[in-house]
Amino acid sequence: MKRLLLSMIVVVLWSAAAWAQVRAFPPAPPLRSPIEGAIDFHVHSAPDVFGRNLDDIDVARAAAREGMRAIVLKNHITSTADRAALVQRLVPEIEVFGGIVLNQAVGGINPAAVEWMFRMAGGRGKVVWLPTFDADHHLKTFHQPGEGIRVARDGKVLPETEEVLKVIARENLVLHTGHVSPEETLLVLRRAKELGVKRMAVTHAMADVPGLSLEQMKQAAELGAYLELVFLNHLMGPHAHLGWMRHWKQVSIADMAKAIKAVGAAHFILSSDLGQTGNPIHSDGYKMLVLGLKQEGISQEELDLMMRVNPATLLGLED
Repeated sequence: MKRLLLSMIVVVLWSAAAWAQVRAFPPAPPLRSPIEGAIDFHVHSAPDVFGRNLDDIDVARAAAREGMRAIVLKNHITSTADRAALVQRLVPEIEVFGGIVLNQAVGGINPAAVEWMFRMAGGRGKVVWLPTFDADHHLKTFHQPGEGIRVARDGKVLPETEEVLKVIARENLVLHTGHVSPEETLLVLRRAKELGVKRMAVTHAMADVPGLSLEQMKQAAELGAYLELVFLNHLMGPHAHLGWMRHWKQVSIADMAKAIKAVGAAHFILSSDLGQTGNPIHSDGYKMLVLGLKQEGISQEELDLMMRVNPATLLGLED
């Protein structure tokens, strides 16, 4: 009898364990989204020349479902001010902004391209990125042939760069530094401040491009620029699930947390830099970034600064 009872207990325990394994479901969604009220300054979406997992409208709707406050559409080859205006009409629950990246497709360091971008109907053009994949620093970092676009040379900001900075200052736009070198980044930030630019950010500051050191990040912060951290960099590295991402070094969430603790959360903004086919959608990646930083000891107060307060200040959305 005892042996039978023991056998029954073993069967019950085994069945319970097996049932637990079968029911290994993902956790239920939180009652309140951890990125409610957040702003994503770095959203890639279709239509584009690169593979994207969502179009402009769907990416805005996904952000709105999470209760996010705003997104900024970025495209490496064309202005997104007009696209943002259309999406804003279709998805009014969230603020949608755009801008222009000063790559070769728009004439490089082209003040006229900036002028026309911010004049676009709808008033959604807010951000000017310096060159990204056409930047000379980007080409040299990834061992690509040719000479790319420079924004400074011999310790001085180039005249055409100054003209762009004057437009940014006059219209109170956001200067984002793109993929130019650390030295160029600091030169531009310093000159921009002298010319009256009030809204500045260093694009994914810890990535290969621009590749700022901790000391350079501190210098940028002292000049009044926010330092952008993006979830995409956490996915990159030699073991990345997508081949093109293996050419970039990984900047882990742990690395980002160390930088935040060293420089101070008051000087950072969080972004996803997502939208690529095969990667998480931007709102999911943003959540993973926020929850990952929390696990690394970044407080909720610091997270609120970096995902809500600081990017709102950049966009002029202060309450």
